Amino acid sequence: RYKKMDNIKVIICDLDGTLYQDRQYYKRFISHLLKGSVFEEFEALIQAKADAIIEGKDKFLLGHLYDRTMDLTGKTLEERLDIEPIVNIDGHFENYLDRKYGFIGDGWSIVFMLASQLGIAKEVVDRAFAKVREEMLMPEYAIEVNEQLVQVLGELAKYTEGMYMMTNTARPEAIDFTKYINLEDKFNIIHYGADKPFGLMEHLPGILKNHHIEGSEILAIGDHGYNDLYPVKAIGGHTILTSPYDIHDHVDWSVRVHTLEQLREQLEEVLVYCKKRESA
Repeated sequence: RYKKMDNIKVIICDLDGTLYQDRQYYKRFISHLLKGSVFEEFEALIQAKADAIIEGKDKFLLGHLYDRTMDLTGKTLEERLDIEPIVNIDGHFENYLDRKYGFIGDGWSIVFMLASQLGIAKEVVDRAFAKVREEMLMPEYAIEVNEQLVQVLGELAKYTEGMYMMTNTARPEAIDFTKYINLEDKFNIIHYGADKPFGLMEHLPGILKNHHIEGSEILAIGDHGYNDLYPVKAIGGHTILTSPYDIHDHVDWSVRVHTLEQLREQLEEVLVYCKKRESA
């Protein structure tokens, strides 16, 4: 299951769903989103839809794409929730880049998709997002972290040439997570509001140049394949898809892990080679 990665010099890591896990937040996100809206009375139905997608019981699965340009005028709630899956084949990354397709890889993207299907205003979504982020660090809802994983990241920082954390979450909603998980000193560079995949694609040439490395010497780690991994895979880099769920994306990532513990084990392997290189 663990793969030999013996030539890693730079690591690019996502934050949400990658360096901590939380399987419940999406339910609260949906509740906040619907509060006071015309859909509030149908919350149970909408929650059931999200659960079915997450649990692999819907025709629409994690790893599928959907057409974001559908005209929803005059559509009933049932029709809006009956989302036609587009199964990933090569070439769909282009449609994702031009924002024609949305890619569903985690709980966040499910809620954003449902909000868009229901026509909920962006400022309502943003408010609900900020609220759920605050809750995630409260003791009663606390996210799952793995201290040994964080220690391994600290070790990797000593034996690699660059450790980058890139998250699409804006700094105000992400900085407390960085502190809570104790990540500030584990990365040379932390980009908030990184707008991946675009921001990642923009930064890669500079990363290659600054560190004098090849694409094959980069390792990308994330839970959203299209945002976090694909641009690195495209230049020959290594990829770890980390998700507690089965992702039906039909992409050949280097490794797939389900838990923070499995991610730690894989990174321990990487560390062994980095230390060997250092002492050679």
